[in-house]
Amino acid sequence: MANRTVLGVALLALCSGCAASARPGWLWVPWLSEADPNPRQPNTAIRGGEPPVPSAPPARASREQTPDPAETLYRLGLLQADPASGLRDYRAARATFTHLLTEYPRSRWEAEARAWQATLTDLLVREDAARRALLRLQRSEEESKRAKSNLEWLKQTDIDHELRK
Repeated sequence: MANRTVLGVALLALCSGCAASARPGWLWVPWLSEADPNPRQPNTAIRGGEPPVPSAPPARASREQTPDPAETLYRLGLLQADPASGLRDYRAARATFTHLLTEYPRSRWEAEARAWQATLTDLLVREDAARRALLRLQRSEEESKRAKSNLEWLKQTDIDHELRK
């Protein structure tokens, strides 16, 4: 289940750029002029019988890039480490940052991933210590209840024994 969640979030992160590219005007069409006030109509050069003059593609089309997988892993780790996130899972976040550091050791996210990894390791150690302390406290409370119960039984037995004399 965790693997599917990680995969789903990674795919969402990778496709986040897809929504931006779905805006009108993302596709460069040489026969439509960018200056044409009505881009749904053919270019005026075509209507006049003149061959269209190819224009350069829009700047954003030439700069389209695939998402950086290291950044995607980093952002996934942040989502998993965020206490307000529905995906909060500190162990998975630490594993994500570890994966980032092993797969992309020289990425620009290396220093931050190492810091998060160390912080999450410390947090997980403290959580485990707190969980063990809570279990010890619960056991000690149960033992205290048993001891009180035994003490009450001994008192009653002593009273009964005194009454028989």
